[in-house]
Amino acid sequence: MPSQYSVFRPGGNDTALVVGVETDPKKRKQVNDKIMGQHSNVEQVGFVNLDPNNAELMMAGGEFCGNATRSTAYWTLEGKPGEILIKVSGVGAKLRAGVDQEGNAWAQMPIYADPSKITFLDDGLAVVAMEGITHVVMDDIYPDASPEELKQIALEILKGLGLDQSVAAAGVMFLSTSKEGIVMRPVVSVKEADTQFYETACGSGTTAVGLLEALKQGGSIDLPIIQPTGMAINIKVSFDGTKFQQAVISGPIELLNENEEVTV
Repeated sequence: MPSQYSVFRPGGNDTALVVGVETDPKKRKQVNDKIMGQHSNVEQVGFVNLDPNNAELMMAGGEFCGNATRSTAYWTLEGKPGEILIKVSGVGAKLRAGVDQEGNAWAQMPIYADPSKITFLDDGLAVVAMEGITHVVMDDIYPDASPEELKQIALEILKGLGLDQSVAAAGVMFLSTSKEGIVMRPVVSVKEADTQFYETACGSGTTAVGLLEALKQGGSIDLPIIQPTGMAINIKVSFDGTKFQQAVISGPIELLNENEEVTV
């Protein structure tokens, strides 16, 4: 039986969502590979239950993904303002997500309250752990590196820290600044799906950067992070100087392909 899916663009980071939550990781990988073979722009695949009273997102690799969470909320609410709770892979508790009055899709992020979940390494790198995904945040000291070169650099960094095997998904966020603010080049690897992408946008990576900024400033922050597409994802972190209370990402979403079919 064919499965239906749609493709969304949440600030970049093109995401395919398949109707129906698939519990078999091998089947998820088969569908993931088939869809990515049909759409070279798709960077990740999730499986969804669109019932607003029982919404669920299972990523192909069992990881957490912020942009896919936003996309699921957007699809479930048909792009109309509202709020739902979503059960998301890689995360224990359900997350709040929705669409605001301006049409931006937003999602609560699965952060830890304890700032000690952010580890500072001697070489200037920071490792930010969240539920379902961990990110390394560092200055972009490779401004001339191509996306393919940056992927290899990121993989070596993750391997050196053991993050290529110890967590479901891990990324390296390469940061620079411009007149628009913080600019991010994200590379993300997902172990179970066996994928590594120089992502056009990254919601969880944006959150990692936001948590780090809040910790550095000693208080709450609300700022845009410029993605490789040139578009921004906004990150809002509530921090009282001792504990992180909440982190929420938001931004526009575009529907690229609707109700296509995949058979494996």
